[in-house]
Amino acid sequence: MKKRILIVEDETSIVELLLLVLSREGYELAVCQTGRDAIAQMKEFHPHLVLLDVMLPGLDGASIVKIMSEDENLVNIPVLITSALVESQRMFQLFPQVKGFCSKPFVLTELISKVKKAIGDEF
Repeated sequence: MKKRILIVEDETSIVELLLLVLSREGYELAVCQTGRDAIAQMKEFHPHLVLLDVMLPGLDGASIVKIMSEDENLVNIPVLITSALVESQRMFQLFPQVKGFCSKPFVLTELISKVKKAIGDEF
């Protein structure tokens, strides 16, 4: 069974890059481009991992992680934060489901390694 990753990202070029790179790794992917739709998409898609941008229209990444942490159906989904703002990493330290931080622009080998580790595919 393919593991599912939900990409929550509003920049089309980044979405296209992530779709290309992660589909090559064999993951089933879904995309959500607004923070407001992210929670509903998680409940429908049941991802094994969420790649979450910090700055999103609707709800920001910190608000989404807070909502996830208070929902028994979402609290155990691992999250990787993606952001060009490295200092935003501190906002997520209190949330155990946040398994890492990928700074933009991505170093693809590092991104893939962090995804595999967070989703449990690292051997």
